[in-house]
Amino acid sequence: MSIKTKLTGAFDLLFLFGRGINAFSGAKRAALRSLLIPAALFPLTLPFTYFYPPKGMESGYPYSQILATVVAQAALSLVFSLLLVALLARAFNRLGKFWLFMEAGNWTALAMFGVSLPLLLAAACGWLPREEMDRIFVIVQCYFYVVTGCIVFRSFRLNWQLSIFITVAILFADQTAWDLLFRLQGISRPW
Repeated sequence: MSIKTKLTGAFDLLFLFGRGINAFSGAKRAALRSLLIPAALFPLTLPFTYFYPPKGMESGYPYSQILATVVAQAALSLVFSLLLVALLARAFNRLGKFWLFMEAGNWTALAMFGVSLPLLLAAACGWLPREEMDRIFVIVQCYFYVVTGCIVFRSFRLNWQLSIFITVAILFADQTAWDLLFRLQGISRPW
């Protein structure tokens, strides 16, 4: 399938159109190749951590520590999330659909980055106070979890209750990575 077809599918999924899942093959090779997308996007987001560090690390921490924390959180979250989803897919006898989930999720991350970029620029430039940007980012992040739930629902072909459960498990993995890293560094958690 062409890049245009996959981008169209990614934006369809971003807008919760189920037809977007049809743009992806679900082949293992295509899913593994799609890991290049988050690998390419992640370094683009790192400079924003200098201007807009994670909640709880806004002041008093060297940039090297902030950067190391963000990188470690992304790596832990990715590993925890994929392992958790693979284990749940296996438990629900849907392990063969895992590659479809991974491919669609990675391509949709490209669409999510496009939506997030203006907000990241606004945060980095200080166009709005930190408190307001934090609220906006929470809303956007919640929407991205809804999109992830749509991808889970469409790729694994589970009922919506199990799709929500898997999505909440992904949220749990993300938050656990932050919690673990903050505890290891003795940083009080702001949430």
